[in-house]
Amino acid sequence: MTEKRRLPAAGRALVPLLATVLVALLAGTWLMSGALVQAVGPLTVATGRTAVCCAVLTAFAAARSSGRAQLRQVAQRPMLVCLLALLGFAGYAAGTLLAIPRVGTSLTNLVVALMPCAGVAIGALCFGERASARSVVGALLATAATGAYAALGGEGTQDAPGLLLALAGMLGFAVYGFLYRRTLAGLPPLAVLPVLLAVAGVMLLPLALPGLLAHPPSPAQWAGIALLGGAVYAPAYLVQHRLILLRGPVFTAAVQLAVPFTVRIGDWALGTAGAPGATEAALLAAAGAGIALVTLPWRRPGSGVSAPGPGVSTPYRGCCDACGGAVAGVI
Repeated sequence: MTEKRRLPAAGRALVPLLATVLVALLAGTWLMSGALVQAVGPLTVATGRTAVCCAVLTAFAAARSSGRAQLRQVAQRPMLVCLLALLGFAGYAAGTLLAIPRVGTSLTNLVVALMPCAGVAIGALCFGERASARSVVGALLATAATGAYAALGGEGTQDAPGLLLALAGMLGFAVYGFLYRRTLAGLPPLAVLPVLLAVAGVMLLPLALPGLLAHPPSPAQWAGIALLGGAVYAPAYLVQHRLILLRGPVFTAAVQLAVPFTVRIGDWALGTAGAPGATEAALLAAAGAGIALVTLPWRRPGSGVSAPGPGVSTPYRGCCDACGGAVAGVI
C-alpha cells in the first residue's frame, strides 16, 4: 500500500537545491552534447559517455568497503539490473537518438516532454500511485507548454518508426523511474548506477560499433566525451536518482522540463541568441506555472504546515549515499 508521508525537514530543504543543480547540469549536457554529436555521431557519444560515467561512479563507489558490498548486492539481481539498464539508459538513449534523424530534434523533444503526463498515467495504472488533481493539471500545463516550445522549431517529418522509437524511449524511462524506486530504494544511487550503466554500455556498444569503426573520434573528441560523461553526467545521474527517491519520478520529470527554457535564457544571457519573443516568454511562463503546480509544496488550510507537493508518495526506505551523507533517504 502506498502511504504519503512528509519528508524530514532536511530532505525538504535539500530538494530545491537538488532540483536547481539537476537543471543546471542537464542544461550543460545540451551544450556539450550538441557539439559532440555533430562531429562524432550520437550513438558513439552515448556509448562513450555511459562508459566514462560508469568508470567514474564505480571508482567512487569502490573506494570504500561498504560501497563494494553494495555494488555486489546490486549485481546479485541480474534480471532486474538488465531490465532497468534497458529501460532507463540503453533503451532511452537508443530510442531518442535514433529518432532524431527520422523526425528531427524538435519533434523528439516534444515526445520526451510528455514524460510527466506519462508518469502520472503509468503511476496510477501500474504502480498504484495516487495523483492529485493539482499534479495532473500541472503536468498537463507544463507538458503542453514545453511541447509547443519544441514545436516552434518546425523541424522534422511525421515518420511513424521515428515517432515510435522516441515514444518507446520516453515510456521506457517513465516506467524505469517507478520500478527503480520500488525495487532499489534501499541502496544509494552511487551503488546502483555503476552496475546499471555497465550493462547499458554493453547494450549500446553493438549499435555504436559500426559508426565508431568508420569514423573514430579524434583525441580531442575523446577528451570531450570523457568530460561529458565524468564531469556532467555522473553528478547529473546522482542528483536525478536522489530526486526520484525523495520526491518521485513525476516530480523529477517535471523539474527537467525547465531545461530547454534554461538553455534558451542562457543563450540570451551569453549573447549567442536574441531575447525571447512574446510567444517564447508566454510558453516559459506557462511551463513554469505547470512545474510549480507539480513540484512546490502546498499549505494545508488551517494547519500552518506545508505538505509535500501533490502526487508525491514516499513509501520506500532509503539510505544516505556516499556523496550526500547528511540527508536520510525516503522513510
